[in-house]
Order: sequence, then structure tokens, then C-alpha cells
Amino acid sequence: MSVKVSVYYTPECPADEFLKELRETLTEAGVSYEIEEIVLVSDDEAVEHKVLGVPTVRINGADVDPNFEDKGIYRAACTRLYKWKGNVYSFPPKEMILEALRRLGVRK
Repeated sequence: MSVKVSVYYTPECPADEFLKELRETLTEAGVSYEIEEIVLVSDDEAVEHKVLGVPTVRINGADVDPNFEDKGIYRAACTRLYKWKGNVYSFPPKEMILEALRRLGVRK
């Protein structure tokens, strides 16, 4: 199955290292993928894309964070954190991405 992964970030919060790790994780998972990089430059763009903060990562339109709640406050600020198994990350960890693929029925 093929997946579309959308990665939202800003020039102030670059995602180069994360994108490299994301490609490695998706390849390891054995899924074909397309990565869409969306660089937000304003809060208006964050509103348009419904981004609560950057970085935001979505697979086939679904947020990778299983605890994600859309609170309706959208901004292009480097404020998004990911909590996973007792730790806090500035980008979603590999295990969260793999779990998102399972949750979405892409990987067993």
C-alpha cells in the first residue's frame, strides 16, 4: 500500500534530519510512500492547513500522534511536541510513525 506523508514545518524549524529519518523508517516498514513537504510562513497558512504548531506530520491526512486533539488554535510556530512512552520529542519518534502505520491499516 502507498501512503502520502505530509510534513509541515517553518524556516525557523527545519525538518531536514527528521525527513531523513522518516524516509528510513518508511523504507524499513516496507511501504511505498510520497512525502509532501509544506513550509508554512504565516499563521494564515497554518489556519488554511489546520496546523496546531510545527512540526506536524500526517499520514494519508491523519495526524501521527494517537493522542492528537484538534483544539482549533492554528499557528505556524515551533510549539508542537510529541509525547511517546514517557518521553517528549520535537518530532514524532520512529515508533510513533510505525504505530500510526499500523493504526491506519498500512502495516501489521
